[in-house]
Amino acid sequence: MAEAKRCLVLGGSGYVGAEVCRLLAARGARVAFTYWRHERSLPGAYALKADLRDFGQAAQAVEQAAAQLGGLDALIQCAGTAGDPSLYQGRGGDKFKSIDEAGWDEMMDVTAKSTFAACQAAARTMAAQGGQIVVVGSMDGVKSVPAPIHYAAGKGALRAMVQALAKELGERRILVNMVAPGILEGGMGKLLSEDLLREYLKHSSLGRLGAAREIAELAVWLALENTYVTGQSIVLDGGL
Repeated sequence: MAEAKRCLVLGGSGYVGAEVCRLLAARGARVAFTYWRHERSLPGAYALKADLRDFGQAAQAVEQAAAQLGGLDALIQCAGTAGDPSLYQGRGGDKFKSIDEAGWDEMMDVTAKSTFAACQAAARTMAAQGGQIVVVGSMDGVKSVPAPIHYAAGKGALRAMVQALAKELGERRILVNMVAPGILEGGMGKLLSEDLLREYLKHSSLGRLGAAREIAELAVWLALENTYVTGQSIVLDGGL
């Protein structure tokens, strides 16, 4: 019988992250997850409080999870921030002009810096046996859609990071991929104005929003089953 995979989910209390944790546990994985503002529990899982805006805390969370689990086979990065909710209401109006330095820095810290720090720590932990790094980003970093500029820039940074890391870590048998969701039923999708949602649904092949379970299914497959896919950003947007 194969040993249970040891997995850390960053942002495991969020809309997608919580579903990833549940599905990993259901598939027999050993799970640790981080939270910040919204504490939650999962039977048999290790919960770690970490402010992922801080480089050191992001790296430390990986090290603590590896210590608790006896190693690490997969890192799934689900943490993120939306920033100012008003930026998601309607289109136009030069909203990017209202993004200040603090807003930009927070977006980049949570999105890009925390991911880099965690991947760096995970690569050290996985050095002997290889592993999986799965980053849950957004379609905003892959294609041109209406989105706050700093949000899209952060997600675009994740795409570039995944491509570069796949090359860097391939010889160590660490596979790195990004799952890029479209607009979902919960989470940040709740911030969008009605007119933007109507536009999205009008151009979506399936004519509906996505669900956390649909994103988690792919993220968990990559974490537990993948053997050859690496350096990819896979868009799940219902055919936008």
